[in-house]
Amino acid sequence: MDNVTQLTAESADGCPILANDEGSGTIAVIIVHGGLDDGRGYARLAAQLASRHRVLRLVRRQYRTDLAQWQPVDIADEAADIVALARAVGRPCYLFGHSSGGVVALEAALAAPECFDAVAVFEPAIDLTELPLALPASTLGARRAIDAGRAGRALEIFLRDMVKAPRPAAKLAKLLALSPRFRTQLIPEQIADQEALERLGDRLAAYGEIRPHVLLVAGTKSPEHLRRRTELLQRALPSSDLRRMEGAGHMSPVTKASDVAQLLLTDIGGQIAGRSWRRSPQSGKDTRRKGRAKPGP
Repeated sequence: MDNVTQLTAESADGCPILANDEGSGTIAVIIVHGGLDDGRGYARLAAQLASRHRVLRLVRRQYRTDLAQWQPVDIADEAADIVALARAVGRPCYLFGHSSGGVVALEAALAAPECFDAVAVFEPAIDLTELPLALPASTLGARRAIDAGRAGRALEIFLRDMVKAPRPAAKLAKLLALSPRFRTQLIPEQIADQEALERLGDRLAAYGEIRPHVLLVAGTKSPEHLRRRTELLQRALPSSDLRRMEGAGHMSPVTKASDVAQLLLTDIGGQIAGRSWRRSPQSGKDTRRKGRAKPGP
């Protein structure tokens, strides 16, 4: 996509931030991708949103291979990256996160509510005391499989025990490990992402302090535990709406990008677009440059 450029910024700890930048307009929309991805899978969603707004598709530091000195990555580190990116582009700013990226988005909104005018999350993978993401033995088994060079086995454990995918589907997904990109990058980083979520722990009470309005989205075909987490989160948030997408599964921001984009555009129109805005000055350096974004779709 020739109209996609790169924006670089710097996080609070000096870590370089990378985002794919497209579209234009008064409102900036930040997309925080979920697991097993480095932002490429969200290109269609970004393109739909970019028809009306400027869209920043973050490449999460957890899923980058060029940041070894900033490993291991905690959720708080990635939340700080989003805050720095939001400060670089200025307000009005709309924040969207999916799955583990939804947790990162919630943490960013909690840490710096002044940076975001509204937030949306699609089935955030929040770890709850009453509903743990996984048993410790499963996470340990997945880590041991990664350390033993068995990425396919680690993915099977993750999908079966954490996502709660059907066993045949989890076993079949092992074939993804035949791809070098999945075997050496995305699957190991997914297990590290899972470990980071578990280190973060139950933050439901803290999310009761989130000030921006939050749109919660859940699919009717998603695993029950993901829908349940979303419902429990709604109870904790001081200002939120819950939308259930008929026929949608957990990966709908990727597989049903047009439908998700329409829902988000409607929310942006209701929460932000109707206000009178003059863009705030950027507090960070915008280094947009012409050319194709890398990594790109």
